[in-house]
Amino acid sequence: MKEMIINDVWVLPAMALAVDYAGVVMAVGADFVSGVCKARRAGVRRTSRGYRRTFDKLGRYFAALVGLTIADAVMLAALWCLRGTAGMSVPLLPVMSSLGALGMVLCEAKSICERVEQKGDVRRGAELVDELVKFFNSRGR
Repeated sequence: MKEMIINDVWVLPAMALAVDYAGVVMAVGADFVSGVCKARRAGVRRTSRGYRRTFDKLGRYFAALVGLTIADAVMLAALWCLRGTAGMSVPLLPVMSSLGALGMVLCEAKSICERVEQKGDVRRGAELVDELVKFFNSRGR
């Protein structure tokens, strides 16, 4: 009987974490597909560097989520102990992981809504700065 209660207590946090992680993967995937389609329409060349950036971003997001999940696990264990000893009725939810995942999903949503031209403007600005630096370096010699 006691094992059944323990299993039921951890079902909700486990489901919430599964939704958090799946949501981040789906958001990054949607951003990837959106970026490829936008680049194709704009005639921008797609390179393996851009594809690697997507997987690098996913890895950084997962590293952050794992850290938040560990913090949540510590808090949930403390709350579970308080629940058992002090009789406190606090819902066991991974709040930090969920807030972190929400922030990541919102960042990806903003990225999906950005136009390719805006991203190109940033690249063009960086190219102009690079040309200016080269120009002033060549005049100084």
